[in-house]
Amino acid sequence: MSKDLQEWFAQHSVPALVLGSCHHSIKLPSLDVDYRSVCRHAAGIFLSQGHRQIALVVPGTRVAGDIASEEGFVEGVESRPSKDNDQAIIVRHDGTARSIGIKLDTLFKSRKPPTALLVAKPQDVFSVIIYLLSHGLSVPHTISLMARDYDHSFETVSPSIAHYSFGEETLPHRLSRLILQMVNQGYLSPEPSLIFPKYIPGGTVKRLAK
Repeated sequence: MSKDLQEWFAQHSVPALVLGSCHHSIKLPSLDVDYRSVCRHAAGIFLSQGHRQIALVVPGTRVAGDIASEEGFVEGVESRPSKDNDQAIIVRHDGTARSIGIKLDTLFKSRKPPTALLVAKPQDVFSVIIYLLSHGLSVPHTISLMARDYDHSFETVSPSIAHYSFGEETLPHRLSRLILQMVNQGYLSPEPSLIFPKYIPGGTVKRLAK
C-alpha cells in the first residue's frame, strides 16, 4: 500500500488492516515481517563472522518494509561498540537484472568492496549469484550471501542459501485472527503486528580468516 493511500485511511478513520508495514508517522493496524529486526540480525551475523564491509541489495521503490530493512541493517553496524572499520552499504536497484548488474559493478569497483551481501527480494538472489560467478566471485568462498526472505529453491541448491523463514501457517493464522477481531470489535490497535522469522544458516555465509 502506498504512503498516500495509507494516509487517506488514517485521516478518514476507515477500519483497515495493512498487510505490510506502515510508513513513518502513519498509525494504522498492520501485519508484516519485522524487517527492521531481521536486517539488524543479519548485519550482526555478518559482522560476527569477521565481515566489515557489508551491503544490502534492495529495490529502490522505498516501500515501508524496505525502508525498515535499510534502517535495521545500518543499525546492526552502528550499534556495535567498536565500529570504526565497519560499513553498511545500501545498494538500491530498479528490480531488473540489468540494474542489479550496474549497481554491483559500481559496488565492487569501489575502494572497499563488500565481502558479504544481504539480498532483500528472493527473485533477485539468483541474479546476484549469476553476476558474482560471471565476475569470478564465488559464494561463499569470496562473497558471503544471505536472503532476507524465503523461497523454496533456497533449500534445493548446494550449498543451500542462508535465509529467514517462518511456518506456512503463521501469516494466515495471524491475519485471520486480526480480521476477526476487526470485524467483531470494529477496531484494531494501530500498533504493528510483527512476525520475526527464524534464521536458516544454509551454506553461503563464511567466516573470514583473521
